[in-house]
Amino acid sequence: MPSVFANALSSLLSQHTALSASRRQTLAWLVLLILQRGSVCLWRLAAHVASSAELASVQRRFYRFFQFVHLDGAVFARIVVALLGLAGKPWVLAIDRTNWDFGRARINILMLALECNGIGIPLIWSLLPTQGNSATADRTALLDRLARAFPGLSIASLTGDREFIGEGWMNYLAERNIPFTLRLRENQYVQRNGYAEMTLAAIAQGLKPGDKRILKAPCRLGRGPKAKPVRVVLLRLASGELLALATNTSPRHAPARYRARWRIECLFANLKSKGFNLEHTHLTHRAKLETLIGILAIAVALAAKAGAKAHSQRPIPVKNHGRKAVSIFAYGLAALCKLMASPDPACRAAPLRQLIAPPHGPNSAKQCQV
Repeated sequence: MPSVFANALSSLLSQHTALSASRRQTLAWLVLLILQRGSVCLWRLAAHVASSAELASVQRRFYRFFQFVHLDGAVFARIVVALLGLAGKPWVLAIDRTNWDFGRARINILMLALECNGIGIPLIWSLLPTQGNSATADRTALLDRLARAFPGLSIASLTGDREFIGEGWMNYLAERNIPFTLRLRENQYVQRNGYAEMTLAAIAQGLKPGDKRILKAPCRLGRGPKAKPVRVVLLRLASGELLALATNTSPRHAPARYRARWRIECLFANLKSKGFNLEHTHLTHRAKLETLIGILAIAVALAAKAGAKAHSQRPIPVKNHGRKAVSIFAYGLAALCKLMASPDPACRAAPLRQLIAPPHGPNSAKQCQV
């Protein structure tokens, strides 16, 4: 167990939590082991702790951590923001859900992710009490928690898929001056001055693959009189599917902004099959699972930071199809595991401390562009 990593991370945690030194060390161990082993199974992780204690004793320590420690997601958000040096900067956010079943337990997570270094980082989340789509109250509560954790919060843009629409939700975003780009359903009704109410599918009937149309005047969505006006962009994809976007900012750049939403889908893959196998956890209790996701948020932030640094030193190869050979997340995860496996403690001490220390100085903005 590289004590340098655990000590440095424990020191950072002490600035944001009131946990005891022992609890902070346990949290640091969990972050390190999850990064190294790509697993969230506590009984497996316990077997890799470099300690003279019995395996059963280490397992009990991990189990008791989740039994007695419940950190609010806002605490983990502050840790992630400190790690990446994003305080005071405008953030690019995406909102989405991920869900799975474990036995009879149905786990449904609503998450706001932060875009950094080209990948999504978990920022704040909540476990929904039921399956299916989130309600407007769930989304507004999540953003309200984020605003309380970061007074003076600045959001550059917020993107969401077709689930995240509705009059109340869009009015909430508009009233708080949050720029948004949200995908609409094809059967969405639109009100325009001088036109009859029509669905987006009807308006886009003449669009051919590759064609884009920006509705000239601001539109009101639905059939209610209280909806605030938005700009609507229609794009016929190469597959023939209609991409309809509602935005309260420049409609010309709406498709490019919406493309950034894909990073939260990649984040869910990194949390699951392509990274830490979150679905393999046996934790189903709400508070315990929220704490585990917070630990994974720290791990993802560290992998993103390590990947950005490794990419700046040795760029990721680009394949013939024009995409990188591996993601920043995978690149950083591999670089971290290689560093921590170094047989020379002196070689890994300084890079590990630098990784955990918040970015400072004139180059900090380049280390994590949002």
